[in-house]
Amino acid sequence: MTNVVNLDGTDVEHGKPNPQLIDLLKKVLAMAEGGQLQSYIGTGFTDDGLRVTTWCDHHIDVYQQLGALAWLQAEYIDKHVRG
Repeated sequence: MTNVVNLDGTDVEHGKPNPQLIDLLKKVLAMAEGGQLQSYIGTGFTDDGLRVTTWCDHHIDVYQQLGALAWLQAEYIDKHVRG
């Protein structure tokens, strides 16, 4: 898709590595490699607007994981819609 725009109406940049995303993913990977991170659910978008979802949701308590997703949704709304 080439007609993707941000919510604020600006064009989406295509094809450039996002240093902040790379740094964050390396930190999450280090947590997993160190045994600290035991489950993970993530989502994002490719440079052409397609959604990517990843998970390793073998968490001991499904309700904790669902609660974490609800909390993430609320935080995202607060940061990007209300903020």
